[in-house]
Amino acid sequence: MLGNYSTVVDTPEIQRIKIAQQNISTVFYKKGVGAGTAVKETPEIERAKKNQQNISSLQYKEPHYKATPVTMTPELDRVKKNQEISAW
Repeated sequence: MLGNYSTVVDTPEIQRIKIAQQNISTVFYKKGVGAGTAVKETPEIERAKKNQQNISSLQYKEPHYKATPVTMTPELDRVKKNQEISAW
């Protein structure tokens, strides 16, 4: 059974509600995005950026661990001989 549908005319009240909903959506969107102001690069900002890059690269390059050489111990000598024997 098919129903009969009638269209609802955009009454002034419906139009007012649509506009109010759009305004509310815009306000919430702008609150989420936030307001920002453009700041030009002053010498102080450039200096701070360079300092941050220098600090970052120092922290990145800081841990330089050097390996200590291992001398031949009796245990290493035994392992080396066993490997030579098993290679035959």
